[in-house]
Amino acid sequence: MKSNAHIDAKTWNLVKKISSNIKAARKKRGLTQAEMAAHGFGARWYQRLESGKHIPTIPTLDKLAHALKVDIVDFFK
Repeated sequence: MKSNAHIDAKTWNLVKKISSNIKAARKKRGLTQAEMAAHGFGARWYQRLESGKHIPTIPTLDKLAHALKVDIVDFFK
């Protein structure tokens, strides 16, 4: 997603929560953003994901959960 200007505050809060939980899961695994490239994620794209500038799709969340060895629902907690 190129712009998040069209989403409402509730959705924005959810995006930020997901982004934060992805970052926490990555750090818990001891991985850098650059190391996520080994799982098929470009470093720049991944940085934007963690900052909330990209809203991940369900398949992307599934791929992230697999790479980070967490359950996909953990991103929504």
